Amino acid sequence: DKHRRDRFKRVITQSLDLTPFKSTLAKNLSGGNKRKLCAAQAIMLCPRVLFLDEPTTGVDPVSRRSLNRMVKRMKGASVLLTTHRMDEAEQLCDKIAIMINGRFVVFGSPNYLKSQYGHGYSVMIK
Repeated sequence: DKHRRDRFKRVITQSLDLTPFKSTLAKNLSGGNKRKLCAAQAIMLCPRVLFLDEPTTGVDPVSRRSLNRMVKRMKGASVLLTTHRMDEAEQLCDKIAIMINGRFVVFGSPNYLKSQYGHGYSVMIK
């Protein structure tokens, strides 16, 4: 119903700190706020499949966490996410594909990728 949709929009707008910009044209928003607006519009549609391309690039840390929480709570939706942030992929994704030069080189669960490739580097400084 309309009341429920309006409340949902208000919650998303407040969570992503877009309320101060409700009278601002999208073309006049900063890059980070444009990304938040695009993500908010997509989430408000409650799609079955949601494509998000680097949704948190240029977004402040508080809004990044809010956006990630919203994406995580999208029940019944499949979300395809591109990101350079491994922590974000680990938090949001059941499966992760890593691309190098436009080709998938690794695919698996976050735990699988950590166990196979998460050994890291040791650096000794004298």
